[in-house]
Amino acid sequence: MRRRAVGFALIEIMVVITIVGLMMGGAVYGFRALARTDLRSSASKLAGGIRYCFDRSITTGSYYRLVLDLDGNKYWAERSDERMFLARDKEDAPGKGKAFDLEALERKRDENDKKQAELLANRNPLGASLEPPPKPRRARFQTFKDAAVSQVVLKRTRLFDVYTPRQREPYTSGRAYLYFFPDGHTERAVVRLQDGDSWYSLIVYPLTGRVEVRTGKYEIPRDFDDKTEVK
Repeated sequence: MRRRAVGFALIEIMVVITIVGLMMGGAVYGFRALARTDLRSSASKLAGGIRYCFDRSITTGSYYRLVLDLDGNKYWAERSDERMFLARDKEDAPGKGKAFDLEALERKRDENDKKQAELLANRNPLGASLEPPPKPRRARFQTFKDAAVSQVVLKRTRLFDVYTPRQREPYTSGRAYLYFFPDGHTERAVVRLQDGDSWYSLIVYPLTGRVEVRTGKYEIPRDFDDKTEVK
């Protein structure tokens, strides 16, 4: 009787261990499925934000940009009524994935504008007549009340990197920017999102504003900068 009791006890323990193992495996699978769902939802929402900026720029005649804060893992939309142009040269970023510090450049430009204004205030009438015409106002981007793309903080998804032809390499830290123009075009871009070993890649088409959402980590081709449309 004792041997039979011990035998039944061991079988019961093995059954319990098997059930617990199946439950843990199911929980892990469910968590991964939930993570993929969050990642897909974040990718779709960001794609919608890009399309919104593209359409709003055309309908309002203003210049828009999407600010992608890689360190803060968030993004938001901004608008400017002043005309702006993108430089043809590559941005002078520090390297190793660190984004070009546009805010520092803007502060430096503001200081120069202030000094220039002080010089103009102290000029004499004769000198003023010989000076070249003033430069056009620089575009200043700000958030706006009717923005459908208010600040979005990604919770379970990592904003991994951003690449546009203005960059020498994908940016993984700092702030990256994607610009939209009233004449109906934007920048060619790739934005990649990560959650563990799962990836989603957003490919932005410049002439149509279409955003292709792909599963997996899209590898940026070497001739990416020379293409009219990404395929």
